Amino acid sequence: MFLKINPTNYSLNKIFILYILLLSSSTLLSKNNQATCELYGKIKDKEGNPIPCSSLYIPSLKTGSMSNMDGEYKINLPCGIYKIKIQSLGYQTVETTVKISNKVQKDITLQKKAFAIKEVIVNASEEDPAYNIMRKAIVMAKYYKKQLQEYSCNIYVRSFYTVDEIPALAKLFAKEKELKEMKAGDLSETYLNYHYKYPNKVNEKIISTRNARQDTTKRGSDFINLNFYNLGGSSIVSPLSKHAFQVYRFELISAYPEGNSIVNKIKIIPKRKGDDLMSGYLYINDKSWNINSVDVNFKQQMIDVFYKQIYSEIDTHAWFPINHEIKVNAKLMGFKGHFKYLASISNIQLKTNEKIDAKIKSLIAAPIYSKNDTEKDTTLLTKKKSIQLSKTGKKINELMQKEKLTKGETLKLVRLVNKENKKIELESNEKKPFELTNYQIEYADSAFNTNDSSWQEIRDIPLSKEETKVYNSRDSLTRVERGDTIINKPRNLLGNILFFDGTIKSKNKKSKLKIPGLFTKLSINFNTVDGFVINKNLFSYQRDFNKGKYAKITPSVQYAFSREALMGKVDFLSFYDPRKRAQFYWSVGKVSSDYNTERPIPNFFNSISTLFFTKNYKKLYQNEFINLGHKFDIKNGLTLNTSIEYNNRTQLVNNTNFKIVEIDSRSYTLNTPFLQNTDSYFTIFNNNKAFNFHAQLSYTPKYHYRMVGNKKRMIYSNYPTFSFKYKQGIKDVFNSQSDYSFIEASIHQSRKFNLIDRINYHVSAGKFINNNTIYFADYKSFNTQPFYIIGNGDINSFKLLGFYEYSTANYFAEAHFSVEDNFLLLKNLPPLNSTSLNEAIYVNYLFTELNTNYYEIGYSLKGLFLLLDTDFFMSFKNEENHTIGFKLKLNFIDNNSKFNE
Repeated sequence: MFLKINPTNYSLNKIFILYILLLSSSTLLSKNNQATCELYGKIKDKEGNPIPCSSLYIPSLKTGSMSNMDGEYKINLPCGIYKIKIQSLGYQTVETTVKISNKVQKDITLQKKAFAIKEVIVNASEEDPAYNIMRKAIVMAKYYKKQLQEYSCNIYVRSFYTVDEIPALAKLFAKEKELKEMKAGDLSETYLNYHYKYPNKVNEKIISTRNARQDTTKRGSDFINLNFYNLGGSSIVSPLSKHAFQVYRFELISAYPEGNSIVNKIKIIPKRKGDDLMSGYLYINDKSWNINSVDVNFKQQMIDVFYKQIYSEIDTHAWFPINHEIKVNAKLMGFKGHFKYLASISNIQLKTNEKIDAKIKSLIAAPIYSKNDTEKDTTLLTKKKSIQLSKTGKKINELMQKEKLTKGETLKLVRLVNKENKKIELESNEKKPFELTNYQIEYADSAFNTNDSSWQEIRDIPLSKEETKVYNSRDSLTRVERGDTIINKPRNLLGNILFFDGTIKSKNKKSKLKIPGLFTKLSINFNTVDGFVINKNLFSYQRDFNKGKYAKITPSVQYAFSREALMGKVDFLSFYDPRKRAQFYWSVGKVSSDYNTERPIPNFFNSISTLFFTKNYKKLYQNEFINLGHKFDIKNGLTLNTSIEYNNRTQLVNNTNFKIVEIDSRSYTLNTPFLQNTDSYFTIFNNNKAFNFHAQLSYTPKYHYRMVGNKKRMIYSNYPTFSFKYKQGIKDVFNSQSDYSFIEASIHQSRKFNLIDRINYHVSAGKFINNNTIYFADYKSFNTQPFYIIGNGDINSFKLLGFYEYSTANYFAEAHFSVEDNFLLLKNLPPLNSTSLNEAIYVNYLFTELNTNYYEIGYSLKGLFLLLDTDFFMSFKNEENHTIGFKLKLNFIDNNSKFNE
């Protein structure tokens, strides 16, 4: 028996969280079961204004909490007397003792920080003291990043989004109910036990979870395991990275006492514009040079991100972020909205790396003095002597004792610390796995059944007025069918027949059947052979098995109006070993296929170029085929993909002259590709039968991955991917006429290099060992993008090369190289230097048996209106000028996406 449910609504909260971070990565505890008391109140300034997202920390319980956006807080604790530390960025920290019995209200007033320990005077010839603080913080970050070995905690996490503005055009065409749906937003909250063990094990037990949509799909929590020491990567430069001084200026704003230490407030100032840089403030503890708190912001495409964290000392010299606050303001095509993420961590149990602890303590104990000092702190020296130091450790201590460090000394220190950390790993027999995160999720039986009164006890951060409004708005819009897993949208029978885009699930949720309505999963394209073609997905059926295994079948049908041909295909995939990404697949059907099997021109762009510009680039043949394949990881990073395919190919001709725009009486070209040179031009397009064998072996060294349940997800490698392809046409099998052998080797990589945003390269070469009988569909074709408007495709593409012009049945060599960065050429000039545009430079090369050296050089301004790139290219044939052209790249369309099939 099946239950009808609505389409899967993937959590927008989680999409936001992953995008922010793509810039950028023992025993479980539960709530104490003993009798508890409640402390609640409001945190405000001396004028009575609420202070949102203030941190509350109870050291004796190693428990944190925070106030909501209205300054309200609530903590459930075992009854007793506690010292509580209250802090908020920009305000003086308050420590107070409270006796809690039953229910106690305590309002807290914080004073703004309006002082410094001493006035900091910086002469024009002197360096700001902030630089020396940041140099030592950068060095110590290498230790603090690896200090935490294991921890368990309870986490309350909440995220919500709302739409603030809807453009007039959307209001004009959208229905009233749809507008309410947009404005309602969404909110989710989760209480969980969280356990992390270095280097890669994460266990989540979801105790209670809910969202405003009342969606009970199991997706894990929205918790971001994010420490500022780990922020950065290919998308953003951290102010604690070794490259920080090249792109940031630092300014010491003030230094103030907090507890027994001094906190330095450092202003982060980008030296240039760019989405890869942040601004704001870092608060660094003096002498220990670790993070006290973070208040930064940065921009990404379409969004502004505001990121705050407050750290507390859980154990001696072991600081942990107990409160997370992320705010995102988004703006796109007249839509405006904001997203908020809050996380409060309590009941923290830490285990640190003893050797890293010893290094941190030795450096903190080291006396800091200048050359003019005649006396040294003998107590600190005694502490230092009790710690055994290696030769490298002594060099590190000597440099850290200097009152001022130069940039060169900082880089040397970072190298020494990295060397010592590697030594510690070797001594501990610690082999870093390629598995980044082994992520296991468990749900309590009552995770989705917690009622409102129970949530009042569980919720560590009270709901604000705005968040309560989201719940109320959703309650008025949503109807839930009990026993279902996803919300149903009310729709009449005719509406379901025409527009249904939902899922039918079995009671055990193992079987999923999608039967789209007549106007859903429907696409239309145009070419000169078929005319208008309608493609309709009939249904998809997926059967889930244990440990992430599943099988899926998807049939589709096509109808070509101009040649009155009914076509279609059936695709099948069996994902039978997720840990090895092992899959068996087959396809069978009858379709119109592009002669360029390497990278067919997308249907979307071919339809536009044909109807509006009379440029019918795509040349087609009828293909009746059966394909069987198998793909799996032999070992991590080494993948083998093999397949056999039978094709019955029929030559086709143009069947329509229809065009929307008439350009100078221009006519369509014949449905035969133009080639530079071939001895058998009139036979390679003949009707034929082919039986082909394909094999591809790919290897990426040290490929890091992440396990989510039993599913393996490849993440990154600092090494290139090496590939070897083999293709064989086998004669006389099922009357096959093909008889050829082809080999190809390639190497490609895309990665960030120091401060350069991205360097990409692709080099490949291949040869037909024999070509006794070969038809054009089996030629080696190249990835070319001839139309003026293109999608966001691969690096191994030519922008000005004729679509089939250099296809070969002999040999070839090609190379592609590009550099993407914020500042290359034009971005150094005003007014472009104040924009968020990026730049890229391209070089492409091709050599074939025609003894022709074909070159392309190009320049691109990336991110126009956030969604577009404009490319300028020049091509040369044998070093003579050949062609000049412009391309408009639509970044929201992927050349390889289903949208273009």
